[in-house]
Amino acid sequence: MRQPASCRVLLEHLSAYLDRDLPPRDCRRIAAHARTCVRCATVLAGLQETTDLCRRAAHRPLPPTVRKAARDRIRRLIGKPPRRP
Repeated sequence: MRQPASCRVLLEHLSAYLDRDLPPRDCRRIAAHARTCVRCATVLAGLQETTDLCRRAAHRPLPPTVRKAARDRIRRLIGKPPRRP
């Protein structure tokens, strides 16, 4: 089943809409569509929640073991041996 054109427009511009990178007129159109389309409203709410969770998580420090594993992996990727404790 094909999506209506208004749904395709919303999906194509969803990230820019959430980042407030669209002109106000386009934002109003997307918001109006999402108020009348349950599928698009669900997608929009889900992506907004995911984005909010990622932004909040970005402010938490990584546990030391995760930080060390990430550094070791990066060192291996660039061809340097992992540091020893």
